[in-house]
Amino acid sequence: MQLTIDFTNINSLDEMHNQLKDSFGFPDFYGNNGNALIDCLTSLRYPQDGMLEVTIGIDEVLELEIKNFPLHNEVIVDTFFRSIKAVNKRYISKGNMPVIHLILV
Repeated sequence: MQLTIDFTNINSLDEMHNQLKDSFGFPDFYGNNGNALIDCLTSLRYPQDGMLEVTIGIDEVLELEIKNFPLHNEVIVDTFFRSIKAVNKRYISKGNMPVIHLILV
C-alpha cells in the first residue's frame, strides 16, 4: 500500500502531528508527540487495536511517500525519522519485516 503526505505547509511539530493524525486517522485522544506517533503507527498491521484508520495486511509494507519534507527543520526531521525508525525496530525485534518504507520526493 502507498500513502502520500505533503509536508508543504508543515512548519511545526503540532502541524506535523495534526497532518499525520488526519492522514492516518489516529483516534481523538492521540497525544501529538513522538511516543503517541510510535504507538499508533505500530498498529498498522493490527486494525483490531483501533489506533488508526489506515491499516495494512500482516505481510504488507506501507510505502509512505513524503512530499516537500522540511529538511531545514531539525525538530521535525528528528521527531519524524526517530519515530519511523522506532516503529520499524519494534517489528524487527519480533522477527518481522519493517512495516514502513519511506519515499522522500
